[in-house]
Parts: sequence; C-alpha cells; structure tokens
Amino acid sequence: MHDYSEYRLGESSDETLNISTRDDNAEATLELVKQCKQKLAIISQELDPLVYDQADLVEAMRQLALKSRNVEIRIIVFEPEIIVRRGHKLIDLAGKVSSFIEIRKVAKEYKSFNEAVLIADNVGYLYRESIERYKGKLNFNGRRESKHLLDAFNTMWNTAKPDANLRRMHI
Repeated sequence: MHDYSEYRLGESSDETLNISTRDDNAEATLELVKQCKQKLAIISQELDPLVYDQADLVEAMRQLALKSRNVEIRIIVFEPEIIVRRGHKLIDLAGKVSSFIEIRKVAKEYKSFNEAVLIADNVGYLYRESIERYKGKLNFNGRRESKHLLDAFNTMWNTAKPDANLRRMHI
C-alpha cells in the first residue's frame, strides 16, 4: 500500500499515479477527502462500501462538511435502493448535514456509465475506468484532467434527480 499523505492537493507536481488495489483506492480516496477544502464531486454506482462506507472516510467527510458554510459535496449514484438497504454510513451523514452533502440518482441516459470518479477542489482526482476493477489513475494536482472530469460530472449532475430512498429525517 502506498502512502498518499506525502502528496498535497493543488500543490504537488502534476504526477499521475497508477493504482490497482482496493486498499489503494480506499487510502487515496481518504487522503483526497481529508485534504479537500471546499468542493467534492463523486460518481459511484453503489458508493462502494469497501471505499466509501468506512468510518475514517465518513469522519473525513463530516469534517469537510463542517469546515465552512461554502462546502459543497455532490454525489451521483446509480443504485440508491441497494445503498440504503446496506445501511451505508455516508447516507446517514448526508441526512445529518444535508445543507452540505447532496446525493442524486443518475438520469436514465447515463445508466450505462461504468466509471468511478472523485474530484477534490477541482484539482485532484481519482478515476477508475471500470467499476468492476480497482485499477485507476490518481493525481493530486491534475487541473486539466480534473476540469475534464468535472465537466462530465456537471453534465450528469444537471440531469440527475434526488431520490426518495436517499432522504432520511433526523430528529
């Protein structure tokens, strides 16, 4: 497993790292979220529980959400029913800090999208070309590719809709 804490979001060289294991994905995701200051965009079919349903990642998301009132965490999912049925910790957090975390279900025209994407502060990204494999690319300062991925994310986001399965009342 690689130590990603040596990289700095928006400051490290524009070095693209190849990753290939679940542990590398989980560690890279955690490090990107921990270093994120304001904007996080995620596309994930089922919010991969081996990456996104981990206590330390959920805590990093909570810390990000509470960092400032300008924080924006946007997540696009494909299978909200499966995510909720699993009892995903990130769904619980989103319900508690709904002003900062918004989760939407992908529109029908993007159902065949089979990639996983995380973009942090518009400069760092983790990209997997297939959800079936953990092989992907990671860059803590890849502005050009981050912009390209964010453009694709925004196109999908603008057609995605809130899903009743993802709304929870917290009293």
